[in-house]
Amino acid sequence: MQTLALAAIYLIWGSTFLAVRYVLEAFPPLAMSGARFAVAGLLLLLYVRKTATWKQWRSALLMGTLLLSTGTGLVAWAEQTVSSGQAALVNATTPLWIALWSFYRKGYPGHSTVAGIVLASLGLLSLMQDPGSINWGTGAILFASLSWTAATLASPHLDKPASSIQFSGMTMLSAGAVLTTLSLLSQETLTGPITATAVGAWLYLVFAGSLVGMTAYTWLLRHSTPGLVATHTYVNPVVAVALSALVGEALPSTAGLAVLLILAGVVLLTTKTSLNPRVFRSYIPLVGHTRP
Repeated sequence: MQTLALAAIYLIWGSTFLAVRYVLEAFPPLAMSGARFAVAGLLLLLYVRKTATWKQWRSALLMGTLLLSTGTGLVAWAEQTVSSGQAALVNATTPLWIALWSFYRKGYPGHSTVAGIVLASLGLLSLMQDPGSINWGTGAILFASLSWTAATLASPHLDKPASSIQFSGMTMLSAGAVLTTLSLLSQETLTGPITATAVGAWLYLVFAGSLVGMTAYTWLLRHSTPGLVATHTYVNPVVAVALSALVGEALPSTAGLAVLLILAGVVLLTTKTSLNPRVFRSYIPLVGHTRP
């Protein structure tokens, strides 16, 4: 069962970057992300059928805004100009920001963590050195990664219901409301004709990315170690880049070097215990995140 659950978060979450690209051929990023999270969240809450306090809903709104509306919705917006593989690589730097925050608050975190920070930073810099790699999309993904980090750090201090599935549903429903509102305010329109591919990719994000991925993740949290679950951090970008190359998306010429450096750094950052264990555990995606 553990192998199946790991395979689910490795392959499904790694493939969602490409799925987003296909959805964007017909639907605008904010509207499609808002609908996706609203549907997934509603289905989870209908399954759980439990009540929550206003304070818990406030926590869900904060996490939905930072974690999904900005942390995931902004990545979908960025994929209008950035390939799915490059988006996954830049997005893989989240452990870097968490490690830097821990460095700032707790002092020198240990040689392995510092090595991880250096390697991941060099990988990101190598990606940025490629002509045309720096654009608004890349900047948006970096900001999304920082927003995800802020949500990670805030999460342990929030009032949440006992059921992680319930809070996942509340968070996704809140994100759906925020993203839909932003879509209406920005007056988004269809980006192309509605195709079976776009609709199928959206359904894949809802059911495979959010529901199956979340279920597998929740099960792993209860039956495995945080370190093992966090290995998706460096497997997902590899899957995303491989799929991106397979379908012929343009990748920066430095993508290969960036993969090696970023993933080597993330391996060091996510397999060592020099970070605060509470923060480290909260880093693991909270809502079946498919980032995006």
